[in-house]
Amino acid sequence: MTLRFTRVTFHDDAMADLRRLAERSQATLLEVFRLHKALHAGELAPVPLHDDAKTGDLTDCGKIVVAGEDEPEHRIVVRDLGDGGFVVSEAIAVEDRSGDLPYLLAGLRLGRLEDPVRRSDAQRRVARIRQLRD
Repeated sequence: MTLRFTRVTFHDDAMADLRRLAERSQATLLEVFRLHKALHAGELAPVPLHDDAKTGDLTDCGKIVVAGEDEPEHRIVVRDLGDGGFVVSEAIAVEDRSGDLPYLLAGLRLGRLEDPVRRSDAQRRVARIRQLRD
């Protein structure tokens, strides 16, 4: 099921991220939803991302920093579905920023890592990061 607002859509995998986040930190989850509401209202502008060998071309994406007291920083990676101004966006990943996890997930989920070796390396890094965290 995809959760939709007028201006923000959640990728199915981002919904799974939110479910995992709910198990780890209710406070961070509430902050994520507060930030999504601000994005939906046009009160928040994501920081543009770049084309990177590690994650692939994420130039149509941006990041939103999720900082909470006594909580690890998280990143929301959103993709611009409009004209380049994040008027309509899709949340691609919501994760702890350790090891560039949200950016790796975004690159994998959007199919931006076309080289099989780079894709496989990214998948192994994601698995290692999650194993260490959980």
